[in-house]
Amino acid sequence: MTPDDTLPVNPTLALHTPPTTLDAHAGQGPMPDALPDAPPVPVPSTDGLNAQEVATLIGGGDASRAEANEALASAEGLDDPSES
Repeated sequence: MTPDDTLPVNPTLALHTPPTTLDAHAGQGPMPDALPDAPPVPVPSTDGLNAQEVATLIGGGDASRAEANEALASAEGLDDPSES
């Protein structure tokens, strides 16, 4: 590069200057003197599910699929999940 090969100056460039004001982050405020009451929690039902509701929840799969999964688990040496 020779002295005549100068690069043009970009007028939009400026030196890096630190911000004039520091960022003020909001902190956690003091604990209120009185907390509002918690919302009511419904009492769980003691009613059990009937067979149809259970079948609906588990998808009503056929027994052969469950038997195949049990056979695979025993072949792989996995523990019975009902025993853990």
